[in-house]
Amino acid sequence: TLTMTMNPALQRHWNEANHHERAADLPAPRACYEAMLAIAPKMVGPHLRLSRLAQIADRYVEARHHALQAGRVCAEAQDAKSVGFVSLRLLAFAEDAEIVRLIRSMDWSDREVLQQAAVLAQHLWLVGQHALALEFLTHVGARVKPNALLCHTRANALRSLGRLDEATEHYEYALRLNPSDAYVHRTLAYHQASRPPGIRVPRVEAALRQHADGSPESAQLRYALFKELDAADQTGPAWAALEAGAARVRRTLRHDRDEEARGFERLLRSNPWDIPPAVAAGSAGPVPIFIVGMPRTGTTLLDRVLGNHPQVASLGERNDFDAATSEVSDHFYKGGLKESQWEKLQGLDPAKVGARYLERLAPMIAGHGYFIDKNPQNFFNVGLILRALPQARIICVRRDPMDACFSNLKEPFEGGAYPYSYAFEDLAAHHRGFEALMGHWEASGRGAVRAMDYEALVQAGDDTLQGVLAFCGLAPAAGMLDITANASPVSTASSSQVRSPIHTGGIGAWKRYAPQLEPLGLMLDAQRAVHGG
Repeated sequence: TLTMTMNPALQRHWNEANHHERAADLPAPRACYEAMLAIAPKMVGPHLRLSRLAQIADRYVEARHHALQAGRVCAEAQDAKSVGFVSLRLLAFAEDAEIVRLIRSMDWSDREVLQQAAVLAQHLWLVGQHALALEFLTHVGARVKPNALLCHTRANALRSLGRLDEATEHYEYALRLNPSDAYVHRTLAYHQASRPPGIRVPRVEAALRQHADGSPESAQLRYALFKELDAADQTGPAWAALEAGAARVRRTLRHDRDEEARGFERLLRSNPWDIPPAVAAGSAGPVPIFIVGMPRTGTTLLDRVLGNHPQVASLGERNDFDAATSEVSDHFYKGGLKESQWEKLQGLDPAKVGARYLERLAPMIAGHGYFIDKNPQNFFNVGLILRALPQARIICVRRDPMDACFSNLKEPFEGGAYPYSYAFEDLAAHHRGFEALMGHWEASGRGAVRAMDYEALVQAGDDTLQGVLAFCGLAPAAGMLDITANASPVSTASSSQVRSPIHTGGIGAWKRYAPQLEPLGLMLDAQRAVHGG
């Protein structure tokens, strides 16, 4: 709840609105907030609440309008108390530029801004502004007492910028300030191996004793323990830690395997848009290259390779396609797999979605003929992408099924993403749906969808790259396979790994835990026997 100093009339409307909201009488608080804005148009709180109410009513355009208004009013009024609330609200609409504009507009020395520094820096990091996040944290660091959260956030920004050793120093500093911080232990374990291997194990175990079993922190620490023990070649205890951590996360997320299967079936069974033939690259403005696939299967690696081409701008994992679809349909579109209200998209003009998508990204494309959007979730939007952007090229990265599933299993994804990845049955079912849908897109994509094997890229890079370039309509360029020459930031789970040269170490990585993974292998084999291939 935002605290505000108000005159009696405003306070009365605010109190009435809160009363109606608690009673779930949603039209009434809307009238109260609108009455407040009629008296005092430069208030942030009513806009934020109106945005939230519009979201509950599934009115995307109105919800976005009020979020943008809240941002403008907050900047104009220098309402430092509200800036964190507003930037969080803007994240829901992928309004990255507005978040940057808002945070830049504030007085970074203001006490209220300093109190929210970790949140604001994280928001800058989330929208890909790693250098600005670091600049902000440097300013803040000279004015506030060091704390673990600020150090952790600074380390994340340094990691994304490829400053790996500096990141390690700041993770270590965060742990000196708060030795039981589960998230720092886990992030550090996945960021950079200890020297010598295993030296961090006792302090992770000590931190684990400080948290209740079953807590989110205990799950994070078990992932940290897995990574540290695995690096020390203690595979038995490492697996026990991974299994325990995954079980705890899965209980929290409550993944519905049957509901996900129905989502896959909907995408296979119905496509309300006729897919036109692919348009020749360069004939219809900038060419989007969508890199999709299951996470941790080489999508970031391919992005780094293609991002070395002088004609290609790599934009990272964007949420703009879902946002453009939501805006044109005036419906909070959840992405193809999770969307259940397809009737809300009836009558949607896909061409308008494509135009809005390109309009949102235009400032980032900056004159390049091609750009990469590598959000893995766009895999479930391929049918709509093909209709909305006929010039697009979609590359689906696939990996050996066991390596793909194991790489998902051992990654504690942020924010509850990829909830299928914490149990063998869920992993096998998701992989089955993924393979079937990829085959469907390849067959129905009229030349605009191509599958690429991760193993082919790391083992036969030159030949594989030539095929990918020809598919995209790009001429060959020198040095593309040298991903260490690509200095652009990386925010994904691979941010540390892709700073090293391409290598084959990830091929067959699952075999290290072959006995423990045998049940998963049997499930995947059974799938192939039933579905062929």
